[in-house]
Amino acid sequence: MKKHITIEQLNELDRKQRRKLELWCFTHGYFTRYNVPGEPTRFSDTKTFTSYVIDPMELSIGQMIEFLDEQERCDWVLDGRSGYIELHWKDHSHTIIQWDKELCDALWKAVKEVLEK
Repeated sequence: MKKHITIEQLNELDRKQRRKLELWCFTHGYFTRYNVPGEPTRFSDTKTFTSYVIDPMELSIGQMIEFLDEQERCDWVLDGRSGYIELHWKDHSHTIIQWDKELCDALWKAVKEVLEK
C-alpha cells in the first residue's frame, strides 16, 4: 500500500496550489527540516526566530484526510466498497473521484481538486 505522495505528484501543482499546501503544512507543523544557511526560507516563526523548509512531498494518507476534513468549502465522502471519493461543494455541485488501486492516489486527486477551487 502506497502511503505518501511522490515528487511527481507534488509537481502537478501550480505555484498558487503549492503555496496553499505549504501554508497548510506549516500551520499544522508538518515541515520536514530546518532551513539551511544560503537556502531560500519558506516560512519563519517570528516567536522562535526559526526558519523552516516545507516539503509536502511527505504528505501521507492521514494528512490528506486531515486536510480534506478541515475544508469549509466542501464535505467529502469516501466509499471503500465502490471505490470512490465524492466532494460535495457548498455551491451544490459535486466531484466524484474513482480509484483503482491506491487510496493515496485518490486522496491526492481530491486534495488537488480542493486546491484548484
